[in-house]
Amino acid sequence: MDLNKLIENMQPGEITTIAGVGVCEGIPAKEADAGWPLGILRWNKTGELLINDYHMHIVWRIDHDGILHRFAGTGVPGYSGDGGPAIDAEFRSPHDIAQDVHGNIVINDISNFVYRRIDAETGIIETIIGSGKLGRGGHGGPATEAEMDTHCGVAVADNGDIYVSSEWTNNISRVDAETGIIELFAGYEARHHPSEMGDSRPYIGQGLSLGGYSGDGGPKEAAGFYHPEHLAFGPDGDLYVCDNSNDRVRKIDMETGIVTTVLGNGQRASNGDGGPATEASTLMPDAICVDVHGNLYVGEKYGFRVRRVDAETGIVTTIAGTGVPGMGEEGVKATETEVNSVEVGVWADPDGTVFYSDCGGRTRRIDAETGIVTTVLGGTTNHDGEVATNAFLGGPDGMSVGPDGQIYIADIWSQRIRAIDPSTGVIRTVAGNGARAYGGDGGPATEAYLGNPNDVSVDAEGTLVIADTRHGHVRRVDSDGIIHNVAGAAFQWDKGDGGPALNANLVAVSSVSHDADGNIYIGDTDVGRIRKIDAQTGIIDTVVGTGLPGNSGDGGPATDAQISGVSSITFDEAGNMYFVDHNYHVIRRVDTDGIITTIVGSGEQGFSPDGTLATQAKLDTPHGVAVSSDGTVYFTDSANHLVRRVAPNGTLETVAGSDGPYAETGLNTPYGLTFYGEDILLISEQFGHRIRALKLK
Repeated sequence: MDLNKLIENMQPGEITTIAGVGVCEGIPAKEADAGWPLGILRWNKTGELLINDYHMHIVWRIDHDGILHRFAGTGVPGYSGDGGPAIDAEFRSPHDIAQDVHGNIVINDISNFVYRRIDAETGIIETIIGSGKLGRGGHGGPATEAEMDTHCGVAVADNGDIYVSSEWTNNISRVDAETGIIELFAGYEARHHPSEMGDSRPYIGQGLSLGGYSGDGGPKEAAGFYHPEHLAFGPDGDLYVCDNSNDRVRKIDMETGIVTTVLGNGQRASNGDGGPATEASTLMPDAICVDVHGNLYVGEKYGFRVRRVDAETGIVTTIAGTGVPGMGEEGVKATETEVNSVEVGVWADPDGTVFYSDCGGRTRRIDAETGIVTTVLGGTTNHDGEVATNAFLGGPDGMSVGPDGQIYIADIWSQRIRAIDPSTGVIRTVAGNGARAYGGDGGPATEAYLGNPNDVSVDAEGTLVIADTRHGHVRRVDSDGIIHNVAGAAFQWDKGDGGPALNANLVAVSSVSHDADGNIYIGDTDVGRIRKIDAQTGIIDTVVGTGLPGNSGDGGPATDAQISGVSSITFDEAGNMYFVDHNYHVIRRVDTDGIITTIVGSGEQGFSPDGTLATQAKLDTPHGVAVSSDGTVYFTDSANHLVRRVAPNGTLETVAGSDGPYAETGLNTPYGLTFYGEDILLISEQFGHRIRALKLK
């Protein structure tokens, strides 16, 4: 497929897909591409597997023939559908999953701050815990009115009581099945939540229930937990807790209320196989299951293993993983192949068959008899060398077009940077091996690890720079395919202005861009700054932001302004900088004199119709920005599923999306924008898993 010819034949206003297959269903699950499968269970009603897909906002069902179906969720992120069929509901990052004895399903809809239940007989969904607002848990009142923290785990007792764990208030709550009242069950009551202190980001320490380790051998009310993640009941009715940042798995005796450690000695490591589980170390346990025989299964987030504690002997062994992250092959012993970070999802059948979900976009199965691992969900190929419209894109975000016309895509959830050859339409990987970790500098970029790469930029020489978001680094891929770190120093707490970029501290690199002179600009989103690396000297400096998150400073120097969530940076032909602040729902410009101005957005989240003055408009989580050669500003109004521009009279005008003149296109969360030539606007659909091309004129 020649993209240039395809685009040449497009009519003005026409939109077409140039990469990505979108959402796969109705095909064998092992051939389908998944986003980020997490929670998993075998449904006690039908015996089918149910799997939460965090990044596709879907709960999958794998039938007895291995065919993949949507069980709940449309794939469009949102919060809707209560009182109707679960398959028509919208979720925002379904996380953990549990079931009661009747087969009713409970889902942690984590980014909506609620728990929802799907009736086993009718398929109707309803919210049972949470008001949709962030808070401390609402203990003592109706669960549906509680303002919930980013609760992670969920488990249902035989009597129907529901237990949920809070990652940031460091406690466990119980919802009474009869009364619907939510109460503190274990750990300390939170005194504050960061959101009550003007900060929506959850940090440990600001007057809330502090994380810590204490209370073994004593009552659950006096126990200290540190990021309790996932929960599971054993056949004896006791509750098991992944005490993640304490590097332990703990048990709460449901008769006595006494807390004990059953796995982990508190050391941040993963060793001790063949010995007592209480003397072994476990590295950030995140997934947990107890089989009908009482054997404990634990997925380690950074130990890159699945481990088993024998119910009779208390001995711990590794049953999957080598301790090294990677996209391990199948058809071999599970202990001889790599696994990625195992988060949330592990399940054990009565016969000893084990399933686990990893961060490689797969759910895998360990045969009880042979120990051989196979894939049950998630394609085993990245589709390199195929036409791009056949490929799965896990979460396309920032894009950049090289001097030779190559289209580069930051595929955040696939942990890769992809490239499309416009002459053939063929896609390939240019950086990242698919595993989420850090490493590989000085070697081939395709063998290196990346951590949720949000953005990519190409300079005039064809050199790539990558926002290695999770690890706070900027990586460079030279023309020889070798990857290097160019900014960000692990464990360095000095911001580093005025010194080498390699020595600077970057917290969360959310965006990267080049100006016409080859200087690199970095959105350091969690500390409210945009940084610049001088192309000649490698020296880094702050060019926008004070380091205190906020939304202020218009009309003054950009270095005195407050900014927050920088998700995209670009330049016009005159050298003015434009960036998106998605936390405050605005687009801002820094002119060549360094003066900052808001050009789109009032700062209020919402929706405003076309014709609204751009500076008075409500936007909902804008993400990408691009400027045409004539100076027109285009941006993605992401949560409104629109691409919009600022018209010559300064008002909003929709150019693509569900409410615009291209209603039939139906964009699903457009994120990145970039121009291909003069009149083609490329749009990445993060949750549509596609790249679209829109011909403007």
